Amino acid sequence: MRPHWLAFMLGLTVATSGAAQTPSPGPVLARPDPEEPDFFFLTGGPYTQARRSYQVIHATSYGVRRAHTGEGRLRDRELILFFRTEYGITDRWELDVITPSMFLRTELGGSQVASGGGYADTVGGVRYRFLDESRAPLTLTMGPQLILPTGNAREGTGAGSRGFAWDVAAAKDWGGPLFLSSSVNYSLLFAVKDPTRGSRRDFRLHGLEWAVALVLRAFEPPPGKPPGEADHDVHVFLEGAGSWLQGLTAGQTVGQRAGQLAWQLAPGIRYGYVTPRKTLVEIGMSVPVGLGPNGSKWGLIVQFQFEQVLGSAQ
Repeated sequence: MRPHWLAFMLGLTVATSGAAQTPSPGPVLARPDPEEPDFFFLTGGPYTQARRSYQVIHATSYGVRRAHTGEGRLRDRELILFFRTEYGITDRWELDVITPSMFLRTELGGSQVASGGGYADTVGGVRYRFLDESRAPLTLTMGPQLILPTGNAREGTGAGSRGFAWDVAAAKDWGGPLFLSSSVNYSLLFAVKDPTRGSRRDFRLHGLEWAVALVLRAFEPPPGKPPGEADHDVHVFLEGAGSWLQGLTAGQTVGQRAGQLAWQLAPGIRYGYVTPRKTLVEIGMSVPVGLGPNGSKWGLIVQFQFEQVLGSAQ
């Protein structure tokens, strides 16, 4: 089992748990200055969708892992297509569904030794905004997530087990050129099958992921801009993320459970456009670099987001 696939699904992109959104709470179509800065690549954002607004997020991620074994140089290549849909039930309650696909290729000494791909495990959850910066020192959002085994464990695109996760995100926006966001996600897979031949044992696997994003408003629309006009903005990112995920390896009679610690540093940039009718379109790119022996050594994330308020005037 590859323990790092879960890091993307529940981190990266949980990581892509939002975008710059229609502000909440408050009138659905109002957009105060500054806009809620909820667009990240590796960090979860606490800014929930406004009531009756929806957002579709797509991220394409490519990553490379390298290692040296007794048989030669090992290289893993991963391509992940990540879709996340968010819907504002109220101005504080948000419904989220994550549906990723994964394509994996392993090379040893320059020759392909394994490959696989397909639909990965689905994650669904709800989040509630407990604190809001309009009345509190920071914004705080959390909620449960359910992991469904829709992937294929043999192909490496899933864990083969149902699971549970708890997501927490917090942010502070000072209203100036900088804002800060952080997130933590704990996950538990209930019954992962032992890969050891002949073993019928199941294991519980735990995971913990965390990330911090420092973002610079490189360009923002001027304050007091008349309503009904299009807006543009550019944000520059520096994110740091870590994960500790348990995985299973086959043994002689029974498998062994072990955790891996991985770190990433990721600079990125994002462009956002809000139409006069308050439809939001954003596109961004980030380049994660792995630190330490585990996790991807380098990667590329291209992310696209679309947001609209249902029933708004068109």
